Amino acid sequence: MDEERMDTLGTEEGLTDECAAGGAAQEGAQAAGEDAAALKAQLDEYRDKYLRSCAEMDNMRKRLARERQDIVKYGTEKLLKDFLLVYDAVEKSIDAASQREPVDEPLLQGLRMTEKLFLETLKKNQVEPIEAKNVPFDPRYHEALMQVNRPDMQKGMVLDELEKGFMVHDRVLRPAKVTVSG
Repeated sequence: MDEERMDTLGTEEGLTDECAAGGAAQEGAQAAGEDAAALKAQLDEYRDKYLRSCAEMDNMRKRLARERQDIVKYGTEKLLKDFLLVYDAVEKSIDAASQREPVDEPLLQGLRMTEKLFLETLKKNQVEPIEAKNVPFDPRYHEALMQVNRPDMQKGMVLDELEKGFMVHDRVLRPAKVTVSG
């Protein structure tokens, strides 16, 4: 009977040892599972940071490319504005010559040719004049210097252009200075 009891005890002790070992293994597996979950969470966090950094770099490259294109496209604005002063002088010379010396056709023709050449040169550099006469006043393209009441004109229409306005590409280089009906 002692042998049976020994077998049973041995078996019970064996089971107890196995349970203890199984419990320790289970705790170890549980701890390893928690470590794995923590590592996976950390990996996901690093992956997210990496993807965000890549997206930020891509956006920065695109923004710098756009800025570079704008510099090339609009980099000559200041120079072109200075050339518009020369154009204004040629235009005023034509007006003055036609009023003072209307019979001096070669002078007027030379000034008109200079004006035409100047406008063609501006056009080659994507500078276009802004339409101003007999169009509705638009503050994006026109600068109102005076308002005149005229019953024959619709209110808010541009009556006269005092200084020609110009655009470069899709930007206003200089607004047209105009008189508006009130």
